[in-house]
Formats: sequence, structure tokens, C-alpha cells
Amino acid sequence: MRTKHIILSLILLSQLSFAQGQAGSLFLTINPGARSNAMGEAQIGVANDSYATYYNPAGLTNLSSKEFSFMHTSYLPNLADDMAYDFLTFAMPFREGESIGGHFTYLNLGDQVSTDANGNELGSFSSYMYALNLSYAKQIDETSSWGINGKYFYQELAVINSLDASSGSFALDVGYFKHNAMDNPNLKLGAVLTNVGPGVSFNDGEEDPLPTRLGMGMSLLTLEGQALVAFDLNYEVNDQTFVTNLGLEYYLVEDFALRGGFMSDPSGDLNYTTLGLGADFESIGFDVSYVIGGDLDPHSDMIRFSLSGSF
Repeated sequence: MRTKHIILSLILLSQLSFAQGQAGSLFLTINPGARSNAMGEAQIGVANDSYATYYNPAGLTNLSSKEFSFMHTSYLPNLADDMAYDFLTFAMPFREGESIGGHFTYLNLGDQVSTDANGNELGSFSSYMYALNLSYAKQIDETSSWGINGKYFYQELAVINSLDASSGSFALDVGYFKHNAMDNPNLKLGAVLTNVGPGVSFNDGEEDPLPTRLGMGMSLLTLEGQALVAFDLNYEVNDQTFVTNLGLEYYLVEDFALRGGFMSDPSGDLNYTTLGLGADFESIGFDVSYVIGGDLDPHSDMIRFSLSGSF
């Protein structure tokens, strides 16, 4: 049936949109946050805001107050005009030396039309993916901490008549964060293992492994606290390739930052530069980022907006 061809096309689109690798459920690797995106998505060794629930749960112990953030973007605007990605996160200190948090991720792949072998329309359906995540972090000592994420995620590519291309599963992340690394008060290190769990199948007889990554990151505060340099190195377990992220954040004045970065992912042949800025207005912050990629890179020209607050 034509319907099955559409579903296969959707699966192919959902994979190629992120990378060309062996793993499935790749929407779990869409890095959220306009600040992090502007810094080339290098955050494992930074993790000092509510987005730590995604990048490194151990960094949640860096928070001194309740924080929330929301991000929205039209995803892959050069590939489709009805795809959108949203991310909502919240984190807070819990008890002495402990923090908790969580986030919700939603990727809308847009509406599709199903047709039979003769081209007659059978109806429309929507395709989407979401993930629910809970985080916990605890200090090990005065300079280090560990953290863990538990997440449930669901993917619905299509549910039409007897065809059910949907699946749900779960995964775990484990992270570590270190202050005063190498006896340098301006140097921080982080490590994280993400998306560990069972494979996912869409009832097609095949099971795709999760996009498991082992990442290490560092950040260095310099120029008397005005600049932050960050670098991440992620090993993709299934594809056996390395993803590199480099970022810079520079505060022109106390509450206004300029950012830039670079990301390289050989498994998806992705290489792009990122730019952005951020502004803090007392307890409210606003960030924006922009992706500069190649002519054939669907990530090119993608703009992300984030709104954050603390209380």
C-alpha cells in the first residue's frame, strides 16, 4: 500500500534529519537551549543552569535557586515548513547538597496525507515525538557531584487503520561534575553517559539501538571572569565516531553576552558554526542563536529562542 511507503519515508526523514547513523530515536540527541546552541552545544563542563537536566544532571548542584526555561524553534526550516521543536525544563535545590529537576521535549514532524495505491486520499495523520525526564543530583564532596536522569519517550510516526507505527521506551543518563579541576578554580570538568536503555522497534521486525553517547567536557573562565571557553568531546557508541563541540561566551557588560561556537558530527556529515547573544533582566533571561551551515545542511538558518527565569 501507498500508506506503507509514506511511513517508510517518514522514518527515513526522521533519521536523516538528525544524522546518518545506526541508532534510532535520534530526536533524543537534539540539543536544546539557545545559549548552548550559540556555544556550539558545548555544555557538559558548563551545566550551570536548568538545561543541566539535559546536558549533565550532575551540574544541577550548581544551582542556588529555582530555575525554569522554555525554548522553541522551527526545526530544519530548509527541509520542511511545519516541523517544530519545543523544550521546557525546571530545576531547583532540594536539600543540602542535593538538587532535582526535569524536562519535557516535544518534536512535531507535521501533518501527512495517506493515500492508497490509486492516489486516493485516505485521510491525514500527524507525526510527533516526546520525552519526559526526571533528574536528581547530589554532591560527593565540596568540589564534585554526580547526577542521574530517568526518561520515558514516545514516538508516533503514524496510526492509520491497522497500521501502527508508534513506540515508547525508556532510558537513563548518568553524569559527573568537577569544580576546581587540576587545582584551578576557573577550570571545570564534566562527564556523562546518555541514552542507555533497550532498543526501539516499530513493529517492523527490526530493533534500533538508542543513540548512546559517552561525553566529556571542560570549561574555563578567563579574562577576569568576562569570558567562558567550553569544549565537549562525545563518543557515539553505535556509530563509533566522535562529535566535537567548541563554544565561547563573552560578557560585554554584566548582563549582556555574545556567543559563538562550532559543532562537527562525522556520523551525519554535519559541520556548522553557531552565533548568538543573551541578556539578563534581573530574574528573567532571554537568549537567541543562529546556525550557519552548508548549502545542503538542513540545520542552516535555524533560529532558536529561549526564555528563562529564576526565583
